[in-house]
Parts: sequence; C-alpha cells; structure tokens
Amino acid sequence: MPAAEVDALPDYAHALSPDGLALGAQGRAAAAALPKADTVVAVLAVADVSWHRVTLPKAPANRLRAAIVGVLEDALLEDTETTHFAIAPQAVAGQPTWIAAINRPWLRGELMRLQKAQVFVDRVVPASWPDDPPQGHFAESGDAATADAGDVSLTWSHADGVATVRLGGLARA
Repeated sequence: MPAAEVDALPDYAHALSPDGLALGAQGRAAAAALPKADTVVAVLAVADVSWHRVTLPKAPANRLRAAIVGVLEDALLEDTETTHFAIAPQAVAGQPTWIAAINRPWLRGELMRLQKAQVFVDRVVPASWPDDPPQGHFAESGDAATADAGDVSLTWSHADGVATVRLGGLARA
C-alpha cells in the first residue's frame, strides 16, 4: 500500500481494562497496531447514531425490520435500505422503546477494516443512549493541544433522548 494511503487510514481510540471496570491503558493507533484484547467492544460516537422513540410494532421476527421501517421512514434522513436498526434491550412489542439508527455501509466498512487488521469486534455499543437518571460527558474534537472552547462539546443523555451542544456556542444558544 502506498505511503499516502497508509497515512489516510483512520486511527482508533482505545482503552484497555484488566477487569472491565478500571482503566488500565488508553491511546490511539491504526487498526493493525491496536493492542490485543480478550474482548473487543466498538463504541460508536454520539454523532454516528440517531435515536428514535417509537412504539415497537407487533410483528413476527421475520417482519420486524419492515415494520420498523414503516414506523421510521419519515423520520430518517437516510434511505432505509442503508440504515441498520438496533432495538433497546428488553423492548416489548406494543410499548414505547428507543431504536438506534446507524449508517449500515459505514458501520460495515469500519468493522471490515478492523477485521482485516485481525481485530475482531465482539459487540458494538453507542457512546451515549437515552437513559434515566440523566448523565453527561464532555468531549474534545480535533487536536487537544490546539483545542479551543469551540472544540469542546457536552453530550447530555436523559429519558427523552440524547443531545450534544458545542460549548463554544453555548453562550449564544
């Protein structure tokens, strides 16, 4: 692979935990240079997931995707054929629940890139999800050494959804 193509490959933030609770190490690396782990969990950025509150359709398992597409079709910005849907755990048909929508080709491409580098993902989870009690976290984008207030955002998760606000624009908002 030419050097220009290698430089263009994304690097991934990673964190290692000896027990699943405490942080042992963290960093950034290209897929092929990621440290080996017993379990690999891919965490999707807040901006990669859209959340939709719907009443889960009563449909057999083999028709559930079509039923979800029917409920969400007008709410999605992307074509439903290129969207992967994930239903909240313990969702009950006929009851309100959260559905996560993710761009399927992008997700598949990222998982394939990791797999080619011998990094096999066991689970894919969102960085934030609608939940109660509310919780929030701050994130920096870009180079931390040159970050200014416009590069910091607050993500707030609560029972009514997930919102992200850039702190540089907070005073104006």
